[in-house]
Amino acid sequence: MPIAVAGLFLLVLIALVIAYKVASGPGQGVNGQPVANIECNTGEQLSTHYHANLQILYHNTPVPVQSQVGITSTCFYWLHTHDTSGVIHVEAPKSSGSRQFTLGDFFKIWNQPLSSHEVATLKATGGDQVKVWVDGQPYTGDPAKIVLRSHENIVIQIGPPFTEPPPGFTWDKAQYAQ
Repeated sequence: MPIAVAGLFLLVLIALVIAYKVASGPGQGVNGQPVANIECNTGEQLSTHYHANLQILYHNTPVPVQSQVGITSTCFYWLHTHDTSGVIHVEAPKSSGSRQFTLGDFFKIWNQPLSSHEVATLKATGGDQVKVWVDGQPYTGDPAKIVLRSHENIVIQIGPPFTEPPPGFTWDKAQYAQ
């Protein structure tokens, strides 16, 4: 009897190890490759877990951030969206816990351009310009270098007109506790 219990215990342990490896191993991302040194894993990685928000305004009209950015049929990139709210989920393994993920990383995963003249499919042409705000403060550097932080509000405006500062995202602390 003790041998049967030990054998059953060993089988359960092996099954758990295999399930863990499958859930945390690399999945098939864009062409099966990491993007910006960010892997696409078969399960969400929650050792590093926080959220930032991106709002895009084109001539004061909100432009939704696409849902399911960084989510494929087989894997999740460490930066991804679930819906069109603009909430960017930063969910990385412990080994990347000290990495500073940037807005540029997210746009690379989204496969969209980001510069002082172009934001995804929107271009500043003619008299237009791009203005960026981080937590209600103007940001004048390269928008791709904005480091994503917990509960950070990033607003990118293409205009005029401009609202200064633009309205930010209201965090639901129960839904986005981190």
